Amino acid sequence: MASARKEIGITYDDLLAYIVVNPNKVTEIEETLGYEQSIAGNFPNVASLQKEIEDLSLRAESGFKKVHHLVEISSLSSGFVPETELGKEVIDNGTEITFPLNITQSIKGRALGRFSETPGRDASEKEIQDYFMSECYELENYEPIKKKLKLIVKDTRRSLVLGTRKPDFVFIQKNTNVDYLNIMAVGEVKKQSGENFSNAQIGQAISFGEKLLQLQPRRSSVLVLLTNCIIINIYRVTRVDFDQQTRYKYEFVPPQPLLYNSNRSDNGWKYLVTIMESSPQDLGWVEPSLKFGSNTVILTRPISMGRTSVVYEGKHNGKSVAVKMAKKTNYYSYFDRERRVLENLSSLESPHIPKILFYNDDTLVMTPLGEKINNLRKKDVRDIITTLQNVHSLGIIHRDLRKFNFLRNLNDLNSNILIVDWGYSTNNSESTLPFAGALECMPDYVLQSLINEEEITYEPQVDLICFVRSFYLMLHKPSLTFGKDDDIKQRASVLLNFWKDCRRSDIWDNVYNTIEASDYEQLIQHLEELF
Repeated sequence: MASARKEIGITYDDLLAYIVVNPNKVTEIEETLGYEQSIAGNFPNVASLQKEIEDLSLRAESGFKKVHHLVEISSLSSGFVPETELGKEVIDNGTEITFPLNITQSIKGRALGRFSETPGRDASEKEIQDYFMSECYELENYEPIKKKLKLIVKDTRRSLVLGTRKPDFVFIQKNTNVDYLNIMAVGEVKKQSGENFSNAQIGQAISFGEKLLQLQPRRSSVLVLLTNCIIINIYRVTRVDFDQQTRYKYEFVPPQPLLYNSNRSDNGWKYLVTIMESSPQDLGWVEPSLKFGSNTVILTRPISMGRTSVVYEGKHNGKSVAVKMAKKTNYYSYFDRERRVLENLSSLESPHIPKILFYNDDTLVMTPLGEKINNLRKKDVRDIITTLQNVHSLGIIHRDLRKFNFLRNLNDLNSNILIVDWGYSTNNSESTLPFAGALECMPDYVLQSLINEEEITYEPQVDLICFVRSFYLMLHKPSLTFGKDDDIKQRASVLLNFWKDCRRSDIWDNVYNTIEASDYEQLIQHLEELF
């Protein structure tokens, strides 16, 4: 006997959808299913349907959570906004929180170190900053508090402690040196021009927090202080990584007077001293060591900072290694590409190409460790061009051969040159790609393509021209000036004219003709003649 279900063409999915919309019909359907199953024998019972309904509900709930999370993520900052806009974003979208640490019980009896003699309204910003540093010094040397202090305040107004950035002060552990591996919190001392700090002042302070999180990629949050020695603002900047994008969440503690007040726990002086008495871990700092299975790499010092990464010297089994860490999840794809390219190039067994020891999504541990160079040696020319010829034979193009991507291996007897940073590399099968690399070294046709907003085709000659132009810039050290507001097209135009002028000599004209002919050996000879 044919079932009624078959006659009207009802499928299992149809029935499931009907139950989701009409849950009150389950009993009625169960009776029908019982009858139908006794006839057909193969239709799922209501228990399985109910399980499907529960699973569907869970999937829907999970979906709603994902959508909610996406909405939250979309409201966070990408970190790529001007300081004035960043400050406004913090004010408009930041979340108010209570002070996130256990308030100190310390007290201060004498006037010095209580922020009770703040400079007057006519004081300069430098005078206000000097006063802040002197009061912190008094706190650090006041014996009852000194015994409890784990951190001290360091004046960094003249120090590029965050790569190219100079916050007014940072918190570091006692008896340690200032480098961006050891900074626990950052702060700014500003003179107010109105009743409150300006958007630009807030944005600048917050940007230092974002920068520190880039330089300490394992860390998720940092406290940022902003004060004029009368009130103090405390912010918490948190990194949020989602779907290979890094964004930032901003929280703030309501502003409090910095003047010492023993009767209130919500007092700026107590907030400041609490931070100084806190452990690095209390402030979100992460020990600079990395685990790769059973292998541990200890970060010992920062070496350099590039567009996508920070490079540290590390120690593994007592030997120095280079540790390259992504600033943001946005750059993971470059790390994956670099890893795959270096693994491919390992077949060359070249002393001029780094070798990967360990890796994960955001870290490459490589050997040997190299040091920056200022100029090339005659031997380097042959080593670099021969290495490029071998690399090109495998169909790989570096695309970013500039001065900073040539390092010297000081640990071998020959002090071999190293070619590093393969994250922008491509291969001959990828005919067109978005622009990447050092603009000042690019061939004329790449510069012209940028000006015309055309797609760029990369060929092996790109590497040779980039190398030659890097060599030229190291030799002659010309001054390349761009307008403050110049975009990439305007800069490309300036460089295009610069390189056309440089080609007017017979020597460099011969060099470029050799590159066009892809004659690697002749190119070596032309360049060696310059030494």
